[in-house]
Amino acid sequence: MNTELSQLISLQHLDIEIKRLNQEIASVPARQQEIEDRFADSVKEFLNLKQQLADAETEKRRLESNLELEQQKHQKFKNDLMKATNEKEYTTAVREIDVARKAVSSLETDILKLMERIETLEKQVKQRSPEIESRRIEIDEQISRWSEAAISDQQRLEHLLPQRIRLIESLSPDARGNYERLSKMRSGFALAEARDYSCQACRMKIRPQVFNDIRRGESIITCESCGRILYFRVEEVTT
Repeated sequence: MNTELSQLISLQHLDIEIKRLNQEIASVPARQQEIEDRFADSVKEFLNLKQQLADAETEKRRLESNLELEQQKHQKFKNDLMKATNEKEYTTAVREIDVARKAVSSLETDILKLMERIETLEKQVKQRSPEIESRRIEIDEQISRWSEAAISDQQRLEHLLPQRIRLIESLSPDARGNYERLSKMRSGFALAEARDYSCQACRMKIRPQVFNDIRRGESIITCESCGRILYFRVEEVTT
């Protein structure tokens, strides 16, 4: 096979692999964000339960603080009642004791209801936690595999790029310019395989004499339709 044609074939294979590696590396952040977004959507209900639990616990602490204050008031008014020296002080103390008692009773009822709600929410969170934790582990493992693959791809890319430089520098200026022009025009495919008397890229028929010349591989021949450089791939025979 013509040396330059062989080099062009190798260059295209190299460029296709470099493009694939770059795409794989570049796609990792988007794939990671996508899987994180899907996970976030799937656990919204669970996170909402956890938020409800946190809010209920905060409210319970607030009510308990208010209850303590009301209990202190209740005790103070009872002391005032014991110290009352006239009917007005006695009546005022009795009224305040009643108000404080009702406030204490109301707060105790609210706290009891809240404790029941907290218990229910804790059970729901506990039931869902293993499933969520398992999925989180799976996602972290998947992201880790992608990151490791990206590192491996980057290492391979760093190995291939110098090869590409050496290969393209070995081409003649005309061959190099023609390849780069066709590669830009044809989305990275400057060459196409000729098989069964047709160009495998554009599917146009190739005249028998031209096809035979391509099979011999002694010169660079382009497709009359799409302009790509044509080559014939000899199938390896296995025994």
